[in-house]
Amino acid sequence: MPESPAPNTLPVIVTDAACDLPPDLFEQYAIHVAPLSILFGGESFRSGIDITHEQFYERLAIGDVHPTTSQPTVPDFEALYREIAQTGAPILSIHLSEGLSGTVNVARQAARSLPDYPITVWDSGTLSAALGLQVLTAARAIRAGYGVDAILPLLRQTHACGELLFSVEDLSYLHRGGRIGAVRYQIGQALRIKPIITVTKEGDAAGTYVSAGRARSLAKAIDVFVERIAKDVGEDNKLRAIALYGDDSTLADQLITRLQDQFDCVLATVVPTAPVLGVHVGPKTLGVGYASGDWPV
Repeated sequence: MPESPAPNTLPVIVTDAACDLPPDLFEQYAIHVAPLSILFGGESFRSGIDITHEQFYERLAIGDVHPTTSQPTVPDFEALYREIAQTGAPILSIHLSEGLSGTVNVARQAARSLPDYPITVWDSGTLSAALGLQVLTAARAIRAGYGVDAILPLLRQTHACGELLFSVEDLSYLHRGGRIGAVRYQIGQALRIKPIITVTKEGDAAGTYVSAGRARSLAKAIDVFVERIAKDVGEDNKLRAIALYGDDSTLADQLITRLQDQFDCVLATVVPTAPVLGVHVGPKTLGVGYASGDWPV
């Protein structure tokens, strides 16, 4: 067995491809990403690696086969953890909700298989930009010199004061992925209702999708989002927000402008949804991950 490297007390972050953040921040904070795969029939692509955002929607538009997704394997995580462990740094592995994917459980299995490495696996209880806000909170804390034990309470705080809201133009993507039932899908399509969806934090359903309202169009969903955020955060108070879009950023840009006008935004940015999430929401989607208050560090 090779000699262990000198210990580095500052952790290194691992997340997964369901984390939505501006791409430059992954590089700026040296955040490692475990890939999730997109399957178009017999074709397999690692989200954000083998297929870009633009390429995914071009392929989706062909419409010959509906894509599915696949989580990383235990060997995928083991290889990534071993690579990072060579630096001597502890690992903080932050992933999308167990209620929506088995990814975090795979990460736990990999961590258990490497008992000599200091690996902490964290279930964010959410996904997308809300997961991104937790990852960015941890990254900033590491820059400030925080260790894993000091970062975990900050992740709990960010989850407690944060939310993810999104809506979609076409419910068929959520229906095909098993995220909504047939009756709800048929009623929504017939009435042209755009559901507002969030990830619940309560009860046995914690970490899964629940309804948070509805709108008549994606454009009208902006009003619902802003009203919900105002209720949660309070007018003119500090806000961290990441707006999300599928293949067109127009509405996401409008949403961020509204939020900047109404709140004291310490983060206000627009990003496309990761391709692996686009499988479940389709090209016409609008969302926002947000947390009240300033950064804790």
